[in-house]
Amino acid sequence: MIVDLVYPASVSGSENYSSEAPLGPIALYSSLDVSQRGNVRFLDSTILSQNDIEQNVNHNKADVVALSCTTFNYSNALRVAALAKKNGSYVIAGGIHVTYMRDAILSKMLRGERSIDFLVTNCGEPTLGALLTALADGSSLTEIPNLSFVQNGRIVVNPVVNTRSGADPLTVPLVYDNIDFKRYSENFQCFGNLSSVRIAAPIFTQRGCAYSGSRKCTFCSIEQMNPRRSSELFEQDVISLITQHNVDHIRINDGDFTLDVRHMARIADAAERAAVQTGVRPLYHCFTRADEIDEERIAILKRLNVVSLFIGYESGSDKMLRVMQKHTTREQNLRATELLKQHGIDVICGGLVLGAEGESEETLTETLEFVDELQKTGNTKSLLTSPIIPLPGAPAFKRLMLVLEKDDPAKFLQLASMDDFDLEELVDLWNRHMCKDVSLRRLNDVCKEIEDKFSIGIRWIKLHQQ
Repeated sequence: MIVDLVYPASVSGSENYSSEAPLGPIALYSSLDVSQRGNVRFLDSTILSQNDIEQNVNHNKADVVALSCTTFNYSNALRVAALAKKNGSYVIAGGIHVTYMRDAILSKMLRGERSIDFLVTNCGEPTLGALLTALADGSSLTEIPNLSFVQNGRIVVNPVVNTRSGADPLTVPLVYDNIDFKRYSENFQCFGNLSSVRIAAPIFTQRGCAYSGSRKCTFCSIEQMNPRRSSELFEQDVISLITQHNVDHIRINDGDFTLDVRHMARIADAAERAAVQTGVRPLYHCFTRADEIDEERIAILKRLNVVSLFIGYESGSDKMLRVMQKHTTREQNLRATELLKQHGIDVICGGLVLGAEGESEETLTETLEFVDELQKTGNTKSLLTSPIIPLPGAPAFKRLMLVLEKDDPAKFLQLASMDDFDLEELVDLWNRHMCKDVSLRRLNDVCKEIEDKFSIGIRWIKLHQQ
């Protein structure tokens, strides 16, 4: 059975300096039986254009086309799905967007409005291999977890297995055999402590976000779960990247690697064991929060050989940080940056989110002054700055929908039935209904002002250009 694992291009979104293969499809591939991996192809928009992907799907028929969907690429995923169905392929859609929008997508599938046969929600590792087997031998689909589909004119939703904590569902080492790391690394922008990087590769030690409720950032759509990968499996993954792929930079793509000190220490132990076995000590990158940066964690980061990280600063205004439920302060952001500088660790990229409820000229000025402070410290190498995007799954989306239900019922009903969103429209709706004191044009001007000071990093494409 020929299978295409497809990561479609974003219709709007970001160009990422890190240029790395998506871990979701890699984990899915790794979960398959060895007998199922032989005819799997990766079609990844990180290194292929959307047109390249569509031509591959159209001219090289696969038995199964499995799409990894985000809100940013869902429109293009639907284009690929339509082409695949014309070829007679089974179409599977999964990913974070499908997890949040499952019921809306199923309703459209029931009406024949989507060229999709199966939806996979939450983690796909328990599902994909079993589904491929069932499609090959005609066995029952009803026992396959996390699977939804339309059958005989009715919607079928199988039991959901969502490991919110504990062990990660992928219980084998990651298999990177289908990844051409050199091709990805050609687009990697080397700067700061990463200037010497030749071949970079992604890895994970835990998934999702541990925060929920009032502890979850209002703009964040990362799924609320936090299962962890064992240090032994992490060690095997690192050894594989070094010995089989000559990787010299490993990017830990956990949403918040520094959350748990004990977990960090176990991973650092594993990295040291891998270094002893291979004789190679690669550079590492991770994601963190300013309120988790202290001497104890920095000591572990140094032992792991972390030389760069991403911090979600989000704002230079304490008021906005409270509104966004970040639970950090301006002072913590600056202190963490200075402490990292003292230990030779770059903030290779920091995030700023503008236009939350109550944003004003005063709070924007505070953020611009904060950016000036970051420049003076000199340790933050780039910034991603964007007006808030109320993505499905984020508290901001729910808040916007509650306001629209009251203020614009027609728009509320339209959005409530949709599975494919115009992100520029969502940004505009948020600004008009939730951020009334500062125009979207003004927010875009501030983003541009900040970008002029931090010109390297993650840049938004198409969005926010009006």
